[in-house]
Amino acid sequence: MTGEEFRNIVQNYICPILAGAVLTPQLQEAEKGQVHALAALKSNGQAMHISPTKKAGYKVEIRRNQPFNGEDTKLIEAIVAQIVANYSKTSKLYQERVINYAIEVGLCKFLCEPEHAMLASVLDGFDNWSARTYEGRKPTFTIVVDFANKQAVNKQHPSILDVLTEDFFAPLSNSVESGILISSQGALLEYVDFLQNEVENNSYSPLRFISVANYAEEEKVCFTLTNNGEVLIFKNKKLFFSKRNGGWSYYNHDSTVRIMAGSSTAVKQAMYETILDVSFARTGGCLAAVPLANEKNLIKEGGRSADSTIKCDDLLAQPTSVKSRAISRLVRGRKFQHISRTMRKELVAIDGATILNYQGEILAVGAIIKISGGSTGGGRLAATETLAPHGTAIKISADGMVKAFNAVKDGKPEVAFKL
Repeated sequence: MTGEEFRNIVQNYICPILAGAVLTPQLQEAEKGQVHALAALKSNGQAMHISPTKKAGYKVEIRRNQPFNGEDTKLIEAIVAQIVANYSKTSKLYQERVINYAIEVGLCKFLCEPEHAMLASVLDGFDNWSARTYEGRKPTFTIVVDFANKQAVNKQHPSILDVLTEDFFAPLSNSVESGILISSQGALLEYVDFLQNEVENNSYSPLRFISVANYAEEEKVCFTLTNNGEVLIFKNKKLFFSKRNGGWSYYNHDSTVRIMAGSSTAVKQAMYETILDVSFARTGGCLAAVPLANEKNLIKEGGRSADSTIKCDDLLAQPTSVKSRAISRLVRGRKFQHISRTMRKELVAIDGATILNYQGEILAVGAIIKISGGSTGGGRLAATETLAPHGTAIKISADGMVKAFNAVKDGKPEVAFKL
């Protein structure tokens, strides 16, 4: 594999897995004759060096704003090893499919190397069902693997791989309320009702799937197929991976929350929860937070000035329109972090922008933003870029993609992270 081929693979297949990762321009030389890791952290986690083999004479560098960690390197090592092992075994016509499947196998090895073949087959079964319907509807599933349970497949415990191919299995679980528990060997164990478990707050799972995420504790991992064909993997009570729009993403929740602008951890946590909730609800939205000192730059003369970015009709402090009066009544002066996740998700889904200050006070909901001249892209992105110089602003597309901007010292926004 040439250096240019490897660069292209990292840029097109590895960077999208690690949200916000960007490939630096030049190949870097590796120490000749030295054995080195396939993936290694550099610059306090802001960079990662990736090599095709442990003795390769070159390596590439990727960077992003939110730091990489040791789990990121382990994942990339598993994926790179699979890609390189299979890349040259097929013709160029099939290489894209081989790479995509190698990514999936590497992901399964990262989760549990001894049982990776069974896990990959479960994902194959999900892929087959995502293109089918049962009684006119798209079936959804959750399969829970208990890696602590070593039950072998036998007559009393049929293989999940056999069961997944049968039509009768389609209604037996779903992506939110129920699942099927299997052993590490793929043996069917029992039915699981997630809703019987107490639902606790879980900042690192989309709201719809909290009951599933909370079940993914100790040595249990939950694999979920949703009704729009997305695959979610939960581990350690967190959303660990998602397959959306045909590509896998790995979630580094803590580092993403830390990089968001703002003085209050509680506000940043509430914003991050809402980002996940809106993203997986696929409603789209725009969410921004600004320091108190910047409020006057956004709201000039109480929103009455022609130069004001936010107009008085959208402000909740002194509501004048039907929309602002209704929302003000429902919010009742509570801070963003003190209202329910369901309500936060629905507020952000209102057309326009939801704007807070860094303390969590809600300034406006569904605000129509005065966009500066020369803005490009859709209205939601333009509004986000207009708000970003004042603090932090996040665009959530209807397809679930997230792009967040932070203000920098010269007032120009920079991309903080992508999900």
